[in-house]
Amino acid sequence: MKTSFGSEKLIKCLICLGFVKQKSTGSSHIKYSCPKKVVAGQRPFIEVILKRKTYDPHTASSYLRQIKNLGYTKDEVLTCLVKK
Repeated sequence: MKTSFGSEKLIKCLICLGFVKQKSTGSSHIKYSCPKKVVAGQRPFIEVILKRKTYDPHTASSYLRQIKNLGYTKDEVLTCLVKK
């Protein structure tokens, strides 16, 4: 799954998948809660690093893996990442 994206595109993708923004405390990271029931022991949110035009390949693949681990398919994630 080689795709490049930045924080704006990732946030739009998360919102498209139904994630909800949590209250922030003014840091450079923001949390988005997963709308699906999460497996015990797994974090029920994704923490987004803000103000990045493009994430490095390792960080991008980490975000995609986290989203897939929360119960979304590769096709669902790619569809939302491509939407404008």
